[in-house]
Amino acid sequence: MVRFDAGVYKGELAMILYEVMCIAMAVYWEARGEPLAGRFAVAEVVINRMHDPRYPDDACGVVYDGGETPDECAFSFYCDGKSDQPDITSVSWYSAQRVAQAVYEGRSAPVVGEATHYHARWVHPDWASSGHVVATIDNHIFYRGVR
Repeated sequence: MVRFDAGVYKGELAMILYEVMCIAMAVYWEARGEPLAGRFAVAEVVINRMHDPRYPDDACGVVYDGGETPDECAFSFYCDGKSDQPDITSVSWYSAQRVAQAVYEGRSAPVVGEATHYHARWVHPDWASSGHVVATIDNHIFYRGVR
């Protein structure tokens, strides 16, 4: 698994880069095949969780929250047993970084409002019934108010 190491970053600007790269990893692996709105929505969920006291207050903490097994992790790409190395030469990776930066800096219009959760249409997590659907974008359903 690829995980950005905060130890190699020094200073405030470097920490911002670190945070943006963690969001970009989530966008790339969770939504790279989705329309642009879906990519922005995934990034927004990370930011929304940062502001929710139930979750870590930094992007990398949110993205890598939980364990490394499918039942524990917050974002499925992190615990699916596959390499997390993005294709750094791809348009998808470039787009994920741009989306992550725009959302992190607050330079994008909200797509999913206060959503803190989402899942692919083909899965049915237990928590889904406790929340309110705020958007369905391509293959993902986004929720707010999940207990």
